[in-house]
Amino acid sequence: MVQAISNRLQRFVFHMWCYYNYERMRRGADFYLLQSNSTYVNSWSALQSLVIITAGYLQLYFLKRLFKTKPAEGDKPRC
Repeated sequence: MVQAISNRLQRFVFHMWCYYNYERMRRGADFYLLQSNSTYVNSWSALQSLVIITAGYLQLYFLKRLFKTKPAEGDKPRC
């Protein structure tokens, strides 16, 4: 009777230990996936920020160029 209960308890502990190890490995895999995704998202965010800043600079440059006037000969310079 005691031997049967001891074997049953040992089997339960073994199954819990297997489940614990499985979850521990899965947690490690999730952590590395999270790190990888974080690097990917940060890289794309930096690239998109650079594109937005470049687009704003180009818009400003072309708008200034659009309204730039060259004085004709004999015209007085503007302030």
